[in-house]
Amino acid sequence: MTLKRIAPVLSLIALLGLTIGGAQAQTESTLIVGPGAPFETIDAALAAAVDGDIIEVRGGQYDAPLLIEKSVTLRGVDQPVIDGHGEGSLVFINAPDVRFEGFTVRSSGANVNHEDTGIIVQAPRVTLADNRIEDVLFGIYFAEANDGVASGNDVRCYDRELGLRGDSFRVWFSNRVTLSGNTSVDCRDTLIWYAQDITITDNIFSDGRYGLHFMYSGNATIENNTFEGNSVGSYLMYSQNLTIRENHIVQNRGPSGYGIALKDMDYVTLQNNLLVGNRAGIYIDNSPALIDATNSITDNFIAYNDIGFAGLPSTARNDVRDNTFLENTQQVSVLGRGNLLANTWSQNFWSNYVGYDGDGDGTGDVPYRAEKLFESLMDDEPALRLFLYSPVSQAIDFAASAFPSLRPDPKVIDEAPAMHYTIPAAADQSAQGDGLALFLAAGALIVLGGGVVVGGISRQSTARRARVSSHPPSRLTPESGAS
Repeated sequence: MTLKRIAPVLSLIALLGLTIGGAQAQTESTLIVGPGAPFETIDAALAAAVDGDIIEVRGGQYDAPLLIEKSVTLRGVDQPVIDGHGEGSLVFINAPDVRFEGFTVRSSGANVNHEDTGIIVQAPRVTLADNRIEDVLFGIYFAEANDGVASGNDVRCYDRELGLRGDSFRVWFSNRVTLSGNTSVDCRDTLIWYAQDITITDNIFSDGRYGLHFMYSGNATIENNTFEGNSVGSYLMYSQNLTIRENHIVQNRGPSGYGIALKDMDYVTLQNNLLVGNRAGIYIDNSPALIDATNSITDNFIAYNDIGFAGLPSTARNDVRDNTFLENTQQVSVLGRGNLLANTWSQNFWSNYVGYDGDGDGTGDVPYRAEKLFESLMDDEPALRLFLYSPVSQAIDFAASAFPSLRPDPKVIDEAPAMHYTIPAAADQSAQGDGLALFLAAGALIVLGGGVVVGGISRQSTARRARVSSHPPSRLTPESGAS
């Protein structure tokens, strides 16, 4: 082929190379925003950007609202602030494939009817990473935004009455959303609503109403999160195929104070969770709801709650096995007349089990039966909890043990109770430290009380000896005896 013939081909190749190279250069271009930078406002940089650009925003304060309608990366350097000055919602992301990271977003409006929000995502494949969202009504809202990710964000809502706060995260009609490594403080709920295939891992939800609230959703994994100091740890409703495992659920003590609550939930797995210090560790209402569905509740550490396991008498088809029920004030409560015998109870450790293990196989030789009379009376009349540690409760339970006709029907029967338990690795060291401190304080009080008692006895003995020495008894003599 002559040079004259191949020249057009070479020209075409060169032109194609320039086009590709220009496109690559375009996708890699970085626009700088900040004092003395090429762009002084984020809006100006967005107007000049094309899809794929990186907008690097230097530290400083920028006014909200911010509207993002191009598929760009916005990267904060030195934590730039987007401030709404108390009006409306602050950041709107309406383009797919946006990455928004490293910002402080603060001071939204406070109108509950308008749902004023820190960041609203209304497009697929958006990533929000390492942002601080503070002094807002609602935190982050995925609205019909599939495949979104919120990772490493710190959300702190307006400190108002619980019912008037907004949600830290709301996922609405958005599938395959991941919440990972976030912190939520002083917000109302984390709400997952009409969403599928949700992943929630390594988050901290504290000081809210519902640490996590599911409704009409399915196929979710909730793993290795901390729910602490909320009114309710997790309230899961009208959903299916949820796996809740290895979560740390402690000190949720609102009016109901459930650690985990299941209402009309099907095909749920609760496994290896730590439930400590709640009003009720696990609460179940009509779960599973489908006649052919089951739920699995296994290997959970349920300790030092007011009630370990509470359920309505209609509760059935839950497989409750290999759990530890340790020193709950009341191990099992039935909220209504009836029992929980329609569920499977096996190989659970019960700290108030009084049976024995004659063959040493680690399983009790007689069943565990939850059948204390005073507990049954408390289930019917919660006000009787006032007398829980009084001689009255002990007398009632003693009478029931002495007279079988007074003994109530068992609420739970575990045919093969475990004789031993282990503290799970998920137990937080600080929680153990608090427990140890309480134990030491109790020990000190016992020692002090013992010292007072011994001292009192000693003083009484000394006084008695003094009286005896000052008034010695008369010696009996024949004369005295004759008189």
